[in-house]
Amino acid sequence: MSSESFAAALQAQYARRAGPIGLTVEELDFEHFPVKNGYPGIPVKAWIRFPNCAELVDGEVFAWTAKAAEVTWKDGPVTYRTWVWSSAVTRREEMMNRNLGERTRGKNSK
Repeated sequence: MSSESFAAALQAQYARRAGPIGLTVEELDFEHFPVKNGYPGIPVKAWIRFPNCAELVDGEVFAWTAKAAEVTWKDGPVTYRTWVWSSAVTRREEMMNRNLGERTRGKNSK
């Protein structure tokens, strides 16, 4: 591993240790966007923001609103729960079932 890639990996590790950055109560606006819950959880891939980086994680969603989802995921022995915008979340089975053309063109392209 080059010293540059080692430094980048170390920076990402420290950024994650600082904790994820979730949405604020004001952004979530539960009064106008009520929470819905579902069990079992929905398997997802989600972009989670940390100071100075973002990471695509495998997680589950048990709670969501019209515009956000609460992603639960594990990092080693620690379980996290973080609210993110719904556009940062994709169901895992949808990701696996799409071919590359569908992923790059988008749903409404012809």
